[in-house]
Amino acid sequence: MLPLFLAVLLAQGSLSEERARQILPRADLHDLSDAQRAQFLEIAGDTFDYAGCNDTLARCLAANVSDRHALRMAELVKALLLDGGNASQIVDQVERYYASFAPAKRKKLDESDCPVLGDPKAKVVVVEYSDYQCPHCARAQQPLHEMVKALPGKIRLCSKYFPLPGHPRAQVAAGCAEFARQKGKFWEMNQLLFAHQEELGDGELKEYARQIGVDGEAMLKQVYAGRFDAGIEKQKQEGVMAGVNATPTLFFNGRQYVLPIKPEFLVFSAQDEDEWQRNKGGWDKS
Repeated sequence: MLPLFLAVLLAQGSLSEERARQILPRADLHDLSDAQRAQFLEIAGDTFDYAGCNDTLARCLAANVSDRHALRMAELVKALLLDGGNASQIVDQVERYYASFAPAKRKKLDESDCPVLGDPKAKVVVVEYSDYQCPHCARAQQPLHEMVKALPGKIRLCSKYFPLPGHPRAQVAAGCAEFARQKGKFWEMNQLLFAHQEELGDGELKEYARQIGVDGEAMLKQVYAGRFDAGIEKQKQEGVMAGVNATPTLFFNGRQYVLPIKPEFLVFSAQDEDEWQRNKGGWDKS
């Protein structure tokens, strides 16, 4: 239960930077508004710190506590507030995020059966299930590529097919991407397909093939002969078994991603995953 003076502050819906520094001395909240700082305090009082302090995030941000990961958790809450989330949404999101790190929640995925962007030896592997006619998947491409660039040597992106039944050209597009993959041109074709989601007719697909330097006639012939269907279906069924029911769905080393698909959140999650893996399933100790 919150102390009375904190309950009064929350009821007012406003918390100055100076007052916030007194209550939460280890949290840097200068970039939040007074209303957002009050929301931060509410969230920190309701959310358990998962890194090792064994108390609420608010108590783990006290001056006499040295839990380093509480500062990371505070940064996540701040970012979600700045992204427009409200207190109840953020509490739920943060709890689902940290719960997803548990070994029992992770899915076993084939990280070799896919084209890779980034260091092939990187220990943090992000598997993306996507559909070429899914507008959300198209919007995810730039943030995902920015994530890989932001963490050189730390992360690799593994792209997998998950054509949805309501998208009639998604399967054909996936086949074209797979043909291009076999010619060493997957990422070039991938970019064109997502950039032209409304233009996936046969003539247009052949033009994209020409642009990346592969044979469009041979590509469509193999696609319509079903040469790539089994491989695409294998990836889709793997996704179904992992609980994928919408696109895009991401997994970080088998951990389903639950934060917004924006560069800052993707990088944050990749850094957390790197820390978790370095500690063989845990957070850095203070």
